Amino acid sequence: MENVMRGNGQTKLALCTCGKLHLTYGAVTLHFDRDEFLLFAESVGRMSAIVRQVPGPVLTSSLTPNANICH
Repeated sequence: MENVMRGNGQTKLALCTCGKLHLTYGAVTLHFDRDEFLLFAESVGRMSAIVRQVPGPVLTSSLTPNANICH
């Protein structure tokens, strides 16, 4: 792997010589090609903008509940 960029200590993005990107967050590593990574990053950015607009205590009642995600 040629280049490694570190985030907040548990986030790492490795750019491989084969053209793949390996995003590690804690114990999880996701493997992308360039276009897949950019789509993923844009999606997460949009979702974080939504969460930023909602006050913390109201957050749980403002978003659509999904029984498959939470315990």
